[in-house]
Amino acid sequence: MKMDPRRILEEAAQRRVACEIQLRGGGWRRGRVVRVEKGGVVITVPELRLVGGEDLRIWLGVEGRHYTFEASVIRAGVPVPDRSQDGLLLGFIDGWKEARPDATTTDGRLVELIPPNGPAISLLSPPAQLVELAVDGLSFTVPEGFKLIFVESGTVTVRLGTGGREAMDVAARVGDLAAGEGYRLYGLRFEQVEDPTAHQEIVAALEGLLPQ
Repeated sequence: MKMDPRRILEEAAQRRVACEIQLRGGGWRRGRVVRVEKGGVVITVPELRLVGGEDLRIWLGVEGRHYTFEASVIRAGVPVPDRSQDGLLLGFIDGWKEARPDATTTDGRLVELIPPNGPAISLLSPPAQLVELAVDGLSFTVPEGFKLIFVESGTVTVRLGTGGREAMDVAARVGDLAAGEGYRLYGLRFEQVEDPTAHQEIVAALEGLLPQ
């Protein structure tokens, strides 16, 4: 059955589902879906002031399934129940994807966290779920009960690799932590990339592993 983003957003609004909002080049912030209108979807983000034209990425879960998409702020200060004029009307929704890690074929590619001790943790297979991967960092989710505790601004090693290339270890810093309804969302920023060209090539080769 073809995915219907509007129906999914209407369901999210009816349930007042929490969502995560990422500003372009910035961190993730917690919001909530409150209403679907003809021109787009209305969300609230406490203590975040935006203006029309800003581009955002949204991540949300509905009925056990996770979705991500891009949108632009059409209007700020939209009236919403219980939040006065704090609503944001988002439109120009594009790049809608469902995160389905069970449908991913890695073909020798890997994205792993390397802890100080213990085995590596793959971000390409359950229970972890890769949300975003770019040359400057990545975002992923794990279930709330999963034993993975980072401190904000702490560091971790990320191992990136493809089938035909030697794996590369990159230092990353924990930039964002967000606890949602049954999940935790982590945002990491890459640091100390020794070979930027090789790093960009590996990231480009891994793009096919993102939610489709």
